Amino acid sequence: MENELSRQNISIKNLKKSVYGTQLIILLIAIICIGFFIGFDDFVEEQSTFLSLKTFIFGIGGGIVLVLLNVLLNYTVPERFLDDGGFNKKFFTSLSVFEMTILCVLIALSEEVFFRGFVQTKFGIILASVIFALVHFRYVKKPVLFVIVLLESFFIGYLYLITENILAVFITHFILDYVLGLYMKFSLESEEEK
Repeated sequence: MENELSRQNISIKNLKKSVYGTQLIILLIAIICIGFFIGFDDFVEEQSTFLSLKTFIFGIGGGIVLVLLNVLLNYTVPERFLDDGGFNKKFFTSLSVFEMTILCVLIALSEEVFFRGFVQTKFGIILASVIFALVHFRYVKKPVLFVIVLLESFFIGYLYLITENILAVFITHFILDYVLGLYMKFSLESEEEK
């Protein structure tokens, strides 16, 4: 399956541009939608106490739960069901730790502001979670990966319902992407050194 990405002959430089561009577009759309359909004052007012202990407990706790779930899946589900065609391996191993930090911040910010801050607020958790999973289109033909992303989205959406705080779900999403990205990067680099 890793050959699937190689056959597409996508350079790392173009892959990075594509991911950054996509995330910036999602963030821009989120800001426009919140401004027109919710209102910035109402959006900020809807957030519970922004910087509170609850925010960090739920945000960090949620991230840890999702990371542990992914680690458990990696040890229990056959690798062929979790293979995304080599995208994550190629992408995350190409990033420096600094680039990964910046990118994971951007991804968590843009996706959570759009999917929780706008879509879930306006249309509910089910539609937000389904659209979130569908946007990760490379997983649509991989039923196990699709279900995992869908369940993770419902988990993050539920976290948003109980905290009413975009920062909490941002932290959860960031921890999930960042820790798994670092794990992938360093475990693959150590395999290559052997």
